[in-house]
Amino acid sequence: MAARALVAGKAIGTDDISLVALPINPAGAYSQASSVVGKVPLIDIGAGTPITESGLASGLAVKLADGERAVAIPVDEIVGAGNRVQAGDYVDVFFTLKQGQDSEKTQSRLLMSRLHVLSYGAAVIGTAGGSGGATPPQQAPQTSQPAQAQAQPVARTAVLATPVADVNRLLLATQNGKLMLALRNPSDEAIPDLALFPSPATVLAGKRELTRDQQDALKLPDNRAFAGIEMNGLAGDSRSPASYKAAAAPRTGGTRGANIPGTVEVIRGTQRESVAF
Repeated sequence: MAARALVAGKAIGTDDISLVALPINPAGAYSQASSVVGKVPLIDIGAGTPITESGLASGLAVKLADGERAVAIPVDEIVGAGNRVQAGDYVDVFFTLKQGQDSEKTQSRLLMSRLHVLSYGAAVIGTAGGSGGATPPQQAPQTSQPAQAQAQPVARTAVLATPVADVNRLLLATQNGKLMLALRNPSDEAIPDLALFPSPATVLAGKRELTRDQQDALKLPDNRAFAGIEMNGLAGDSRSPASYKAAAAPRTGGTRGANIPGTVEVIRGTQRESVAF
């Protein structure tokens, strides 16, 4: 039972509950304190009220760490490593982006590293058995139907535990490019060092005359997610700074010293083209 009033959305502590003998156990009641500590009430629970399963958060939401969001992406046999991805696995998300009709501007790179797969198709990560434990779909009773009729449906979606600051990148890549999940060993904890690369510009800029603390707050994951990211920032530029300057600068030459028109890169959404001027 609740030893004191429990607030919805706040994890239950050891001092918040008490064990009481009841003549009849309510449906979904708990018999051990360890089964309740750490769980989160969905609604406010008054003092002296029995704590039951229906009043506590469950499902994929409780599998998320602080700062993570569950995001679903479309998958098929190719995207999901030949459908070998399972709930509980860790994957790297690569994406390919084709810009216009120019194949030289097509790019492929690592988008996010070491994301936890919460579900893949009908399989959902289990509540016990470690990070690799998954709850498979219920088996149908054996009948005289052909084996193909009893086969499990092909996975069409995968739910990934994604840091909130990276949700925008995943959404943009899903809508504008081609994703690919690469399986990795769960004990491999290597990830890219993002400090080595420039951060793309955000859609929303911070207000002027912010204090130092407020400027630091702009870097928090939730605020970065709210600021957003543009497609051009996600795509980046496949050319080096030197080659970009060479292409953009006017060129001179000719027998009479006439100026040959230079070029400028025009970006329309995800398409790029060089226009003479």
